[in-house]
Formats: sequence, structure tokens, C-alpha cells
Amino acid sequence: MAAPSSSSKKMKLHYGYGGKFMMCGNGGKLRYVGGTNKIMTVDRGITYTELIVKLWDMCGPSMILRCKLPMDGDDLLVHVTSDEDLAYVMEEYDRTGKDLKIRVILDPTTTGDN
Repeated sequence: MAAPSSSSKKMKLHYGYGGKFMMCGNGGKLRYVGGTNKIMTVDRGITYTELIVKLWDMCGPSMILRCKLPMDGDDLLVHVTSDEDLAYVMEEYDRTGKDLKIRVILDPTTTGDN
């Protein structure tokens, strides 16, 4: 029996929207607080467009997709705007050797934070 291809694997997205970044604790770390936080499981081979459509179904359109890289602090989020960006984020999570659970923050485009 052949091994499953990477596109048939699943990945988990821990996504949040409607909240704010705030400085918390004595260390002054940025944390995403409030809003709605959920987990969604998607096929590993999902395209950027397919992912955005799924997130729109949950959160509504007009958003900026940002992902936290696994080895960086909570205050570094990368904008994901294409299949290449999404593939890069997945590769970074693969390097950790852990189960794929990507932290995603959805910001409304009306904030002007591009």
C-alpha cells in the first residue's frame, strides 16, 4: 500500500477574529485577546483561495489573513496572500516535527493594517 501523499494529510488551523492584540503580563508580551477563537481542520493540499472561502463562511469576507510562524514570538505574524505564502507557512511548521496546528489571525481589511 502506498504512503498517503502530503496533500491527503490534514492540518488544524487555530484561528481567531474580532479580538485585539494587547500587552499582557510582566514581560509585556503581545497576546490576542477577546473575539472568537476556533479550530478548523482542512486538507493539507488546500489552496489559498479555498482556505479564504472556508474562513469567509465562518467569519465573513473582507479580511487579512496572518499566520504565526512556529519558532517566532507571539508578536510576529506574516501576511498570507497566495498559495506560495501558505506553502511557506506549512513548511515552517513541518520543520518543527510536530503536528500541524497553525495559529491564524483574521483582521478586517477596514483597519488599514497592511
